Amino acid sequence: MSQLPPNAVSDTPKAKDRINQPNPSPAPPPSRSDNVHFVPASKSNLPSLLSRFGDASSSNWLEGNYDVWRGEGATYDSPKVQGYLRHGRWVFAWGDPLCEPTKEKRKEAATEFVEWAKEEKLKVVWCCVTSEFEEVLAEGLEGVGWSTLSCLKEDVLYPGRVTFKSHDLKRNLRRAERADVSCAELHLKDPDYLPDDETKTAIDSGLEAWRKSRHGLGKHIASASLDPWIDTGNRRYFLARTPHEIVGVCILTPIADGSYHIRNAIHFPTASRGTSEALLTHVIKTMKEEGRRSLTFGASATENLVLEHNIRRGVRMRILERAYSAIMARTGLAQRGQFRSKFETEPNERLHVSFPPHSFGLRTLLALNKTLKVK
Repeated sequence: MSQLPPNAVSDTPKAKDRINQPNPSPAPPPSRSDNVHFVPASKSNLPSLLSRFGDASSSNWLEGNYDVWRGEGATYDSPKVQGYLRHGRWVFAWGDPLCEPTKEKRKEAATEFVEWAKEEKLKVVWCCVTSEFEEVLAEGLEGVGWSTLSCLKEDVLYPGRVTFKSHDLKRNLRRAERADVSCAELHLKDPDYLPDDETKTAIDSGLEAWRKSRHGLGKHIASASLDPWIDTGNRRYFLARTPHEIVGVCILTPIADGSYHIRNAIHFPTASRGTSEALLTHVIKTMKEEGRRSLTFGASATENLVLEHNIRRGVRMRILERAYSAIMARTGLAQRGQFRSKFETEPNERLHVSFPPHSFGLRTLLALNKTLKVK
């Protein structure tokens, strides 16, 4: 097994004291490029690990607001990696750890991460975890079964099954056609993996205009920022254009099993109605032609909060349910799933939030809300 490169552990507190790798072998290259562009040195091997072990939630870890923990004795073939957000004394671990997909390896990684958090006097809440990892936590770490609840689902689509027969989808595709919208992949090439200056400026300007168009709508909640130029050597970019300008962009991030996370799909303020639908339709058809089994939009919120393992509906949980309902009403987060359903997404898996018993209440929810709020 090849050892992780030295810079792979430099972002973990006390990591140099815990992992001794004097002569590591270089890790295999990322999936599409020998060079990882616009990724901090401390995360330079993450893209290749994400393409082997990652999912939509863990693909967020490349963002600057995420820190990354790495376990003792980790190797490229058998990693133990966890990304997290921090707010005060809370650590919100985001998604499953990157490790070999067995119950034993998941439990080993989780136990080590919790031990590290205790050393740092931090409280751990695991967010957006799969049912497989939720089962590990519910069965117990260090003899304690963690409480779990669910307020999220993953929106997955299967390109070979999408029929594009939704009445609303077909109406919007006709609108895009009348506006002369065309869609194509933007191929980025070595050595810099960036588009030409004119195209890059148009994309950046369109995204900035989109951000400004949302001002006045209040803050919105997201687990990642909108930075299009992270890990450009491995991501894929699709553009929507009219004869006069670029009017939309869709960015795909590679994850495990040869799949992609539809990271961003945004139409600019000057775009006609139907542009997002046209762009995503092109992406899905491209993935079908390539033989991709699945694509994921990632997590979307559900209307209700469901209590699951090692938890009961007491006063604390009733307050939490009311607070969650208020956040849903104010932010409209559940509407994301409604748009995605046009493409025949299948909520084939609930995602979960897990925490030690009696440790998650209104204060924790507010801390998480503040952590995820962006302008």
